[in-house]
Amino acid sequence: TPVTVVSGLAAGARRGILIKGGTYLEDARLLKAVALDKTGTITEGKPKLVQWHVWGAGDEAAAQQMAASLAGRSDHPVSKAIIQGLEVPGPEAENFKALPGRGVEGVVNGVRLVLGNHRLIHERGLCTPELEAELAIHEKQGRTVTLLADDSCVLALFAVADTIRETSKQAIVDLKALGVTSVMLTGDNTATAKAIAAQAGIDDARGDLLPEAKLDAIKEMQKRYGA
Repeated sequence: TPVTVVSGLAAGARRGILIKGGTYLEDARLLKAVALDKTGTITEGKPKLVQWHVWGAGDEAAAQQMAASLAGRSDHPVSKAIIQGLEVPGPEAENFKALPGRGVEGVVNGVRLVLGNHRLIHERGLCTPELEAELAIHEKQGRTVTLLADDSCVLALFAVADTIRETSKQAIVDLKALGVTSVMLTGDNTATAKAIAAQAGIDDARGDLLPEAKLDAIKEMQKRYGA
């Protein structure tokens, strides 16, 4: 048995799967459900900026530079996609701060700005019916939308798209064959989450989750399926 367990751990490691120890490997036979993240798990984790434009009567060049300033300070995959897609330098952002589950904020050229998701803009009371309609179009296509805004209005919109891993669909099929339910948990908008989940064959997709909400979702799954 010890040799078998070690062989199993090694086989998993060769495939990029890290298992905490023999106990967890043996208990895997009891799995009834798995919680999966979206970016970098179901998807390739290499999002690309597919569309962007100013919102309202904003200046395109200024919006590019301001977005680049904030995105350049973040290590989030979406921010990296924005900075790579814009390909323009931006001035140094001051008082930079990450907003977990929402985006980032900072001061650029004396103006306080945020670069964040739908949730952040909604919480700040900057959403309008027109903006909601625009966001819905992108989110139904599985795109992640990030918005640049100051204290009074939205300045620009950035739509980022990621692709499903080639192996994701088959992995979900294999899990179903084993009787294991797959659940996708993500901070992305619910419409985006459902669009990506549908492509991967996942029936249960939960979006708009902050980090603590993901933990709550896992606790709920433990109660439903048994810890």
